[in-house]
Amino acid sequence: MHNNLLDVIKYVGDNNVLVHRSEIEDFNSKTQLIVDESQEAIFYKDGQALDLFGPGKHSLTTENLPLLRKLIGKLFGGKTPYPCTVYFINKVSVMDVLWGTDTPIPLEDPKYHLLINVRANGTMVLRIKDSRKFVVGIAGQLADFTVEGVKKGIKGAIMMIIKNAIAKAIAVEGVSILEINAHLDSLSQNALKRINEEIEYYGISLDRYYINSISCTPEDLQELRDAKAKAASMVIEAEAKAKSREIQGYDYRTERQFDVLQEAAGNEGGAAGTMIGAGVGLGVGFGLGGAVGQVAKDSMGQQSGQGQIKCANCGSLIQAGAKFCPNCGNKVEQPQAGQNKFCPNCGNKLEPGAKFCPNCGQKL
Repeated sequence: MHNNLLDVIKYVGDNNVLVHRSEIEDFNSKTQLIVDESQEAIFYKDGQALDLFGPGKHSLTTENLPLLRKLIGKLFGGKTPYPCTVYFINKVSVMDVLWGTDTPIPLEDPKYHLLINVRANGTMVLRIKDSRKFVVGIAGQLADFTVEGVKKGIKGAIMMIIKNAIAKAIAVEGVSILEINAHLDSLSQNALKRINEEIEYYGISLDRYYINSISCTPEDLQELRDAKAKAASMVIEAEAKAKSREIQGYDYRTERQFDVLQEAAGNEGGAAGTMIGAGVGLGVGFGLGGAVGQVAKDSMGQQSGQGQIKCANCGSLIQAGAKFCPNCGNKVEQPQAGQNKFCPNCGNKLEPGAKFCPNCGQKL
């Protein structure tokens, strides 16, 4: 506002405008500066933020413009105009400023191991904390600086911090995207602290910062729900099997032994299949934990060593009929037909009628 009889400088605007540069740039001692509540006015000259005025009516005299006077020298009689720029800074807290991630964050869900594209959005309450820092650091020489301008100015810092916070919660702390909305409050508080540390340099402060939602695409969400349903079904099935084993008096390990033996018993034509089949039958009658395990161990051991003996010197496996050990060269004494003079497991010489090998304990 400009009056020919008495220059009056003031600004009345909406809360969307955070900084307004006055059109009046020549002042003298009769000029009146009116600063409304929740405003500050700052004199700006030659790239420097000088004298600052709070709410009230101010006469622009030499006494209350010490920094400007120091810069331009003596004001001649208080009547000589002096050029200067005045900025009005809106100090009110601006509510419900919206924010959102501009691009999705690709992350792997730690619980269901699916690659998902994560987005986030929310609101914040911001205000200008330090008028000097703000005018110099962000507003610059613009005639008007709005809330949208502030959002653009601090957008990089906000996006970096919130993306890191979400990535840490999902990738490091193991929070599934299906469960992350339960952590919005703690994520918001941590992000608020870090953002304020980052933007303090610009003279801005966030009074509140809220993450309203963290989500993924509908396609990703459906895949996660399907994976969750499948996992829940497997849990129910496993619990039912565990209860059944408990009722029948055996555990998972015994069941797996039984499955392995059944599979081996189904292999036709081998000695192990025949003997394990017999063992399975015995196991049903006498308990899976004892007799079947021993029968399986003995029969499978015989199958693995069929047609081979161990060298009595170095323990290497030697094909039946070999005269010397291929590993150490030790001479191999072969049993004669119809006799059992050497242990089939370790090759040790046996006494006639021995039922166990005295060297390795092998049952003969």
